[in-house]
Amino acid sequence: RQVYLNSENWKKTNEKNLSLVCRAELMRENLLQIYRKQALDENEFEILSALTLGYKRELDPETKRVFSASGASHVLAVSGLHVGIVFWVISIFFGFMKKYKTGRLLFAVVVISVLWFYAFLTGLSPSVMRASAMFSIFVIGENINRKSNIYNSLSASAFLILLINPNNLFDIGFQLSYAAVFGIVYLQPKIEKIIVVKSKYLKFFWSLITVSFAAQVTTFPLTTYYFGQFPTYFLITNMLVIPAVMILIPLGILMFFTSKIYFITNIFAMSINLFI
Repeated sequence: RQVYLNSENWKKTNEKNLSLVCRAELMRENLLQIYRKQALDENEFEILSALTLGYKRELDPETKRVFSASGASHVLAVSGLHVGIVFWVISIFFGFMKKYKTGRLLFAVVVISVLWFYAFLTGLSPSVMRASAMFSIFVIGENINRKSNIYNSLSASAFLILLINPNNLFDIGFQLSYAAVFGIVYLQPKIEKIIVVKSKYLKFFWSLITVSFAAQVTTFPLTTYYFGQFPTYFLITNMLVIPAVMILIPLGILMFFTSKIYFITNIFAMSINLFI
């Protein structure tokens, strides 16, 4: 970070008092070093760092432009999509706990801990905090056998985030995030019913199309106001990008745990280069 101050406005104290955000930055830098040591191409390293850790400082401007113009820039900003994928991976590995009474509580503790730790690693951005808060409320409600209302969860997460920092209300990411989720919750089920798809595989792609369309409809006023552009082929883009991201994020996270097993990390690195 940089800040410009007059010489009379600061003095050196030799004291070190790291904030929570600084500690998160240091931990993220350690994880980025693991990526740097792998057989990842430069462009692939930059995109993977943005996808998994929300680190976009080294992203090439042309890469940003291409993602933005094609309607895929949302995957570069760690948001609800990424938190949802992390939740999905946790559910696959630890879902068996929910079969047991004590296991349900343990599963809730594991999920909430991992989601907020992931939010911590990615810099506690409003979109990640919103998604983590929503999933936390959902898991707690499920654990005490309460049916959660998605609008209540959305409102509660917004209230908590604004309670911590009211200025988040003016953050573009915060506005886009809540507009997109509202569109997905309210419009997506209505759009999905227009065409009834019975095939499980076709239904997956139809869901991707309807989710993407619903999110674009409700974020359209904000994106045109702030950025002066609208991606016209976002539907095609998201059909390709989202399935790839669902593979890339788990691979990127697994690489942290297998960094010392060179044979496995090389396979992961080859796969990541290919998918990106």
